Amino acid sequence: MRYVHGSRREEGVSLIEVMVSLLITLLVMSSVFLLLRRGQTTFTREVEVSDMSANARAGLDRISADLTIAGISTPPNLAVTWQDGGGINPDELTIVYADPEVPVSRPNPCESGDSNGNSSNGDNGGNNSGGGPCNPIGMSATLNIDPYSMEPQPLDYEKAYQEGMVLFAIQGPNGKPECDNVQPAIVPFELTQPPKCTGAGGAKSGPAACATLNLNHNPGNGELDINLPNGFDRDVTADCAIIGLFHLVQYRINPLPPSDRPALERRDLATGEDWAPVAANIENLQVLYAQGFGNDFLDEPIVVPVGADPNTWVTGVRVTVAGRSSSTRLEGSSAGVVSVDDAFLRRSYATTVSLRNQLNYALNVSPTNSWN
Repeated sequence: MRYVHGSRREEGVSLIEVMVSLLITLLVMSSVFLLLRRGQTTFTREVEVSDMSANARAGLDRISADLTIAGISTPPNLAVTWQDGGGINPDELTIVYADPEVPVSRPNPCESGDSNGNSSNGDNGGNNSGGGPCNPIGMSATLNIDPYSMEPQPLDYEKAYQEGMVLFAIQGPNGKPECDNVQPAIVPFELTQPPKCTGAGGAKSGPAACATLNLNHNPGNGELDINLPNGFDRDVTADCAIIGLFHLVQYRINPLPPSDRPALERRDLATGEDWAPVAANIENLQVLYAQGFGNDFLDEPIVVPVGADPNTWVTGVRVTVAGRSSSTRLEGSSAGVVSVDDAFLRRSYATTVSLRNQLNYALNVSPTNSWN
């Protein structure tokens, strides 16, 4: 008998079968690799989107916090000042408010003097000169304050301000009709001596015994150390001046695109601090303004704010910041926005802030008394 073991023919795997198997394996591995790569790309993208959103919101929150207190004890038409960049160029924003721990006051009216502008008490300049408008505060060495104009009222007038303190004189509407349309101006000055009560009230500092609070200061001190906001002059007259420690908070984009690391920067002129980044990878800042009780937001106020007209005051601000990713070529990135080579992922974030202090002024102040 014959026995047959196995198949009639025993053959190995053919080359074609090997190639088909390798092809199937490569296709499967490629699919898996693409899925993993897409997942990694999505993960990286979402991290950058999250960082971009966090940076933009941090910048908006900081601006909103300053806008919320804009206009505290300031002339109502100077709560914010603006600089429109034009087109898609970044704007600049300046927010003004008084330090709540330091009284705000007004100088005494100018006294009559001789034809040369010298007052009867021998002081030349400041708010004691006669023969016309007061001399600029920055050109004098003394400033006489009406103690009863201080808000809040201190228990001791002579301790309301301290020697060595750097105060600001802001020129703007202060209740006098002739000051409603004056050019905005600001000048810092440093007190060189402790304040003294003088005049008919004598040297006492009680509420009923201080006729004038005399401030001796160093003219022009610090004047070269501050970069004034756009639209501000340096000549402040005592007739239209408000004295206090005013915060002038400024925002800008620096360096401007197409730089690698544009940022939203902030500084406060009252503290003498330099520009400091608030939010990274912010390439644009756009600011719109609403006036009076209207709801129309424009690049610039349609009319120049006037101290006696609440309908012209800036009462609302809409801020938009444009953030971008740190990396380029991410999914959904927009190429060539600022330059040919850039390809960043971009998002815009906006917020609208009502200036509560301005609205309160507009609701409560009479047309002939715009600042109290």
